[in-house]
Amino acid sequence: MLPRAGCCVRYAAYEQRVVQMPGEQHWIVAAWIWAKANDLPNWVGVLFTAILWPVALFVWNHRTINNIAHLEVQFAPGKIQIHEKPHTAVSIDFTNHTGSVVYLTGARIKPCSPLFRVPIDASRDIAESSYHLKFMDQSGGFVHREQTLQTNQTAHTCIATTSDLPESFYTFSAPWWRRAFRVRKYFLLEYTAMVGTARRSVTTLY
Repeated sequence: MLPRAGCCVRYAAYEQRVVQMPGEQHWIVAAWIWAKANDLPNWVGVLFTAILWPVALFVWNHRTINNIAHLEVQFAPGKIQIHEKPHTAVSIDFTNHTGSVVYLTGARIKPCSPLFRVPIDASRDIAESSYHLKFMDQSGGFVHREQTLQTNQTAHTCIATTSDLPESFYTFSAPWWRRAFRVRKYFLLEYTAMVGTARRSVTTLY
């Protein structure tokens, strides 16, 4: 079937309008015509659905957050013995008010600023210059790297310090600019928590 004369006239007029467009607009229209001719919009949809969206979900589910709602972390002055040598310490309590079972693992302190000094007797991971935290067992020893918390249960750990810290340390709250630019004043508290079936990587700036 031969095309009607009217169609040819309209197409010719369309081509004439494209040619008469300014250079930038002509390039945009030509690119759009090429994309449609090569089915590019559908390929973009396939790329987003098959690759970009799963990657975005993976990154979102494995992102590092500052805290977990209703999993309370509290500091208090404390004491600890390392190799039978007494040290002042910061007591760290994790209390579960999430309404789900919480599994804690990989708790550690890093990196410490000059305002927070840890004695050389404390066990330090030289690869990351971090101090792994151990949770207290029923006999009062700090032995467990992992801890399961039922609702309203508390896990206790601590980190030794070279001297008593001022009250301002225990009342400190990081301002928004420190959280936004990840500038710690004392240290970063890192841990991984399974809350129900959700896994969360936490880095609390302090």
